[in-house]
Amino acid sequence: MLPPPVIAHRGAAALAPENTLASFRRAAEMGARWVELDCQLTADKVPVVIHDLRLGRTTSGRGQVCRRSLAELRSLDAGSWFAPAFAAERIPTLAQALSEIARLGLGVNIEIKPSRGQEAETGRLAMRAATAVWPSQAPPPLVSSFARAALAAARSERPDWPRGLLATALPRDWRTALRDLGCSTINLDHQRLSADRVAMIRDSEYAVLAYTVNDPTRARELWGWGVSSVFTDDLDQLLPLI
Repeated sequence: MLPPPVIAHRGAAALAPENTLASFRRAAEMGARWVELDCQLTADKVPVVIHDLRLGRTTSGRGQVCRRSLAELRSLDAGSWFAPAFAAERIPTLAQALSEIARLGLGVNIEIKPSRGQEAETGRLAMRAATAVWPSQAPPPLVSSFARAALAAARSERPDWPRGLLATALPRDWRTALRDLGCSTINLDHQRLSADRVAMIRDSEYAVLAYTVNDPTRARELWGWGVSSVFTDDLDQLLPLI
């Protein structure tokens, strides 16, 4: 099953601190049906939900995520950078985030963002954490990554969950890569897409997802070309279109 036309990028990222429980709750309140999140490993090998490999932009901490334990990361403020009202927000574990997303009745795209050298391990441990909490009766998550080794490891753990290869521009070997990784989607920077490229991918029976689209006119154009879903920070602008 493909995601809906609009996917809430890192939750309702324009209205709450990205990749936090507050952001996923806000997306649900606004009527989003799917959210996207990013996960990587702590020093003690727990998958947590945060985009950047370094802590400085979205938390009160410094340094690399992969060099901090879960206990250290959970002590950080992950909301004040956005607004004082979110000072209580913490970096969630992948298990906590998925449990809340499932409770909210949302679908989810799990993006695996491994640190260098941890590609396969991150894919493997993320799938184990997700499997432990994701309801068997719910539509399966879409698992995506720029790191092909992470997707391959995810496939070994959960071959039944759909996968999407992330890339900035369409790779030269995209057909081979999608086939070898068992992907059903390719998720691309919308600025690198054209009507011809979308048609070529769809003719090969893969779905195209586009990131990150915050302009309604551009979203309509992409859907008109055959893009299945767009990731957006600005749900206020795009949800009314559907």
